Amino acid sequence: MSNTNMRLRFAPSPTGYLHVGGARAALFNYLYAKHLGGKFLLRIEDTDLERSTPEVTEQIIRSLKWLGLNYDEAPVYQTANVEKHRAAIEKLLASGALYKSYCPKERLEDLRAQANAKKQPFIYRESMLDEGEAERYKNEGKPFVVRFRCPLEGITSFDDLVYGHIEVRNELIGDFVVARGDGSPLFMLSNVVDDIEMGVNLVCRGEDHVSNVPKQILLYKALGAEVPTFAHLPLILGPDKKKLSKRHGATGVDEFTKMGILPDAMFNFLALLGWAPSGDAEFDEIMSREELIEKFTLEKVNRAGAVFDYDKLLWMNGVYIRKMPFTELLELIMPKLNAAFPEMEKSQRNTEMPFAEWLNGIIGLEVERSRSLNDFEVNLAYFFNEPNTFDEKASRKFLGSEEQRAAMQTASEIILKAWDEAAAKAGKDIEAWGHNVEQSLRVWSDAQGMKFGNVAQPIRLAMTGKTASPPLFHIIWYLGKEQFAKRIATCLSTLNQ
Repeated sequence: MSNTNMRLRFAPSPTGYLHVGGARAALFNYLYAKHLGGKFLLRIEDTDLERSTPEVTEQIIRSLKWLGLNYDEAPVYQTANVEKHRAAIEKLLASGALYKSYCPKERLEDLRAQANAKKQPFIYRESMLDEGEAERYKNEGKPFVVRFRCPLEGITSFDDLVYGHIEVRNELIGDFVVARGDGSPLFMLSNVVDDIEMGVNLVCRGEDHVSNVPKQILLYKALGAEVPTFAHLPLILGPDKKKLSKRHGATGVDEFTKMGILPDAMFNFLALLGWAPSGDAEFDEIMSREELIEKFTLEKVNRAGAVFDYDKLLWMNGVYIRKMPFTELLELIMPKLNAAFPEMEKSQRNTEMPFAEWLNGIIGLEVERSRSLNDFEVNLAYFFNEPNTFDEKASRKFLGSEEQRAAMQTASEIILKAWDEAAAKAGKDIEAWGHNVEQSLRVWSDAQGMKFGNVAQPIRLAMTGKTASPPLFHIIWYLGKEQFAKRIATCLSTLNQ
């Protein structure tokens, strides 16, 4: 399929915040529209006045903008089309495609119970209420609904871009409700009328709408409109292969922004949630927006449910963090660090360098290790706050005896003794400084017959409170001589208690 006149839309209802299922549907509409050179449109289906809220509408629009899913025309609000919906109802009533059904609620419940008893689907037909009885209810002013008069014979079929050919016998559809008695339309009709008004010619949405398509095709034809192409997306599943929900973790787009996920990473991740490039058994999963637009087709969407892998999202986010220009990364990280450590300029640190240079340096240490923007705040905390607790298991392993604690004291003295000479040789090259100091420490550890890991890990524990961190001698340099010595003393004092 290739048509620059293609118009696709995302049509969320502002009764609930945008979640990853809706975000993926919006993304797939966007990608395919751009792939074809067509238009990506937004319609807010806000006719449920009791449940729709401006706050949710704002969140939906904000989330789409965060993902970079920019729509090509002004958003359409369904409430603005109410008169067009009513006009369509009147037109179809006049043509005989619709009728007013006065069947009482009690009768409907009885008919439904009879069908259930026979283990058959309940299919309502106009003939289930006698004409005379219907006329009497009408004259008495009884409540009614507006139903579509479905053909008794024939087949309604369509070719779904994802699920292939689907057909339904009309006798199994029944006369479905399209409007309430007060003239307010239901989803089935308003959705069709709005798509016709917007010129939408490809409808891409979740698989829960597959069963609506035959009914909507009948409405398109009754209104004399061209039937669009349809594509339905499979469910997004949690790691347990059940429908993704809050019990699996974050699902709302806002939650992922708060988790420190980058929009480009989320865009890339969602694009691969149930889709892969054509003909590539193996492919590079890190793809730019331009690459995704170039390669994306709805025909290659997998029919099976896609598993939302949180670890994979974090891995991909880490890749994007490492790809991001450092100045742009700083703009995203600094508000978080300023909020978490408002007095970080007063931190005890290596004063051999200006604060800004020092701060950039310690942030740089964590770029390779961080999988979210929030990781920087967590992983850099020990630079601003001296640890007062130490990993219990590591403390027992590396500093559990007096002999081990004495060895760390000696090792720290060797580092302090080598510090200035190493700095004189290395100049501003921190890598070279660390190498020189490490060599001095290795000479001593080799002479003692100690594995270097048993020398380095206790010091790492004293500096950070944990056993995993960026390169140890980089940490020591950025902390500075005074803070290094203080943390050794604090650690030994704490463990000796």
